[in-house]
Amino acid sequence: MPGDRHDGPSFLPAADVTAPDRPNSSAVAAMIRLARPGDGPGVEALAHIALGANAAMPTGPGAFAAAIDQHGGRLTLPHGTGCALVAEHGEAAEGAPIGLAYTCPPVQLIDQYAELGRHGQRRLAGALAELELLAVAEHARGAGVGTALLAAAEKRLRRGGCRLIFAKVRADDRPVQRWYRRRGYQLAAPGEPVAIDVDGARIVFDDGRDGHRLAVKSLVSATQVRRVFAPTGSYLTVQPALAPTPSSSLSSLPSGRARR
Repeated sequence: MPGDRHDGPSFLPAADVTAPDRPNSSAVAAMIRLARPGDGPGVEALAHIALGANAAMPTGPGAFAAAIDQHGGRLTLPHGTGCALVAEHGEAAEGAPIGLAYTCPPVQLIDQYAELGRHGQRRLAGALAELELLAVAEHARGAGVGTALLAAAEKRLRRGGCRLIFAKVRADDRPVQRWYRRRGYQLAAPGEPVAIDVDGARIVFDDGRDGHRLAVKSLVSATQVRRVFAPTGSYLTVQPALAPTPSSSLSSLPSGRARR
């Protein structure tokens, strides 16, 4: 394969990871909404769950909470907007959020496509989203909260014209990989590129070869993420759902580097 280029996310996602939804669990009535000022401490606590107990917040302690408390769930970023959705117990709840889904444009990846120009980068930001954080409080796991958050995040992105969403999952975490697969995601092999065409430009990226895999899903109806086998190796891309698998003799990654 060509030398790969990947995005380095600000956060690493953890999707209800230690206790995926279990059909026999007692349901937790959860309402999904946009984060609002006052949610900051709870949102940051959930971000720590997603990152892992020993990981430091990439933006510094308290920075994510401060941003939520100042701006709510819509955070202005280079090239676009980050969106923090939270789950809470019931419609009248006023306690801490029990779940978090944070999506945003993959800023570092988009920065590497400066040749697209500012307009092209904005178009890329609208077409491609990263699920950076997905976490559920321990006491609320196993009742579908993570699934509801993911579905709400996908719906919001789809309404905004997003075509492809991806998340990074640990390469050795099979339960989380199965969790994503059951929700329609295709898992890239370690180091396997993902390609998407935006306004005639081929955008190629991978997992960064840092012990993670990409979980990828198309948000466009009648399409799906499929694996293409080319002479130089395989890659994932979006294709019509009923299209035959392309012949390896006709499909290949473009020349040049996949972005990191």
